[in-house]
Amino acid sequence: MRIADGQVFEKLFREYYSHLCNYAGKYIADSQVREDIVQVFFISVWEKKHLSISQETFLPYAYRSIKNSCINYYKSEIIKEDFIATLTDEWSDQLNEEEDFLYQKEVQLALQKLPDKCRKVFLLKCVSGLRYKEIADVSEISVNTVKYHLGEAFRIMREELKHLTFLFFLIFF
Repeated sequence: MRIADGQVFEKLFREYYSHLCNYAGKYIADSQVREDIVQVFFISVWEKKHLSISQETFLPYAYRSIKNSCINYYKSEIIKEDFIATLTDEWSDQLNEEEDFLYQKEVQLALQKLPDKCRKVFLLKCVSGLRYKEIADVSEISVNTVKYHLGEAFRIMREELKHLTFLFFLIFF
């Protein structure tokens, strides 16, 4: 079947749109971002009118494309200048308002002392909740390197926040 056929495209869209949004949910928590990624996928499929796929090949193609788009989304988030501030805000939401006001500056300063790669891996794990494999994919490093960076990040954060030991355990455990 050819995607250029509007009926074929519409059938694929109606049949798989919500399923692909759910699949993107494995990687992206924000439902609006997931929907945007899936919509962009379908737009790119529509624009590739020469694309010839079968019912059997569409889903594997879609899964791979959606996964890559989710990874690219995280990569773009990582390089934004305000990424650390945004994640720190999300992270501090876990604290109550009084503690947030008292310790946010210490946490931000401790985060700034982490080497760039350690900070990115640390935030992807602790704030975004990604698994080691997902962090490895997003960061284009091995799982063992992810483990190393997390170990370093926890060591540095523990040292920087040692005067706030109770806070450290509250947040990380």
